[in-house]
Amino acid sequence: MEAGAMMTVVDGGEVRCGLVVRPGAEVDDALLERLDGFAFIGNGGFGAEAVADVYGAGDDLLIEAAIPELGVKTMMIWAGSVERAVALREIVGDHFQQVWTERILRDQVRGALPDGAWTLVAMMMALGGGPAERETLELLRECQEHADEGVREAADYAEKVAKELLNPPMVMREEPRGELAWALRPAAPVDGEQNWVTVRAGVPERAVPRPVIWLRVAADDAESWIWDTNLDMRVLFTREDSPWSEAIYTSRDGRTAIHIVRHTALGHDVAAVHGDDALATAASLSKETNGELLDGPPDGWERTAP
Repeated sequence: MEAGAMMTVVDGGEVRCGLVVRPGAEVDDALLERLDGFAFIGNGGFGAEAVADVYGAGDDLLIEAAIPELGVKTMMIWAGSVERAVALREIVGDHFQQVWTERILRDQVRGALPDGAWTLVAMMMALGGGPAERETLELLRECQEHADEGVREAADYAEKVAKELLNPPMVMREEPRGELAWALRPAAPVDGEQNWVTVRAGVPERAVPRPVIWLRVAADDAESWIWDTNLDMRVLFTREDSPWSEAIYTSRDGRTAIHIVRHTALGHDVAAVHGDDALATAASLSKETNGELLDGPPDGWERTAP
C-alpha cells in the first residue's frame, strides 16, 4: 500500500481517508477481529448513488461504500485522530492487499484517457469522504472540459459521487425482518426475507394496503430533502441482477413512508408516499424538489413486475 495515502481532517476534528478495493472484496469476520472492537451498525446509502455497509467502534467508522452498477468499491475510514486513522488504514490495506489510493488512481486516469475515464469515479471515492488533493481537482476540471463527451460525463458523475460521500451515510439500523414500522406492514404477514410493502407492480401480497400518492422527482433531490427532513431509512433494495431499485424511508413514528424508485421502464425517477401524513409529506416533497404530482402510478409501472 502507498505510504503517502491521503488523509484529511474535517470539521470537528474527524480524520478521513479511503482505500479503493476490488469489487468483490468485503468486510468479513477476520477483518473485524483484527480491527478489534468494530461491529456491524447497519446498511444504507449516501443518497442517489452509493450504497454502504457501516461498521463502528465508539466514534470510529469503517464504511464499505460501493456503486454496484460501476463495480467500484471503497473502504472509508473515519476516525477521531490521525494516529487512529493510520492504524486502521494499515490494517484494512494489509487485509485486502490489493488496494488503490487517490494518487495511484490519478496516475491511472492520466494514462488511460479517454477509454479509462470512469476510473475518475474510483479516484474520487478513494478520498474517503474528505477533500481532494490539488492535483486531483485539477485533473477533474481538465476532464470536465475534455473534448470527449464520455470523459466529461464521467468527470461530472465522479464529482457528484464525491459530494455525496462528504455527508454521513443514512443507515438502516432495523433489519427488515424485525419489528416493521407501521407504514411498512403488508395487509397480512408474508413469508420470505422481503416482508415489507413495496410499490412495485406484480407483488400483490406486499402491496401497500392504503392510498399511495405518486410523484415524478429527481431521486438525488428527493433524497437530499429526505436527509434534511431527518427521516429514517428502513429498507434499501438494490441488486445487480434486478432493474428495480427501491429506497424506503419513514417518519420517526413510522406512520408515513416514502419510496424512492428507479426502473428503466419508468423513464424517470419516482416517489411514492403513503401513511398518516401522506398528503402533507407529498406536498412538501413536491414543493421543495420541484416534483410533479401524478394522478396514479407512472407510465410503465406495469412493466416493473418481477
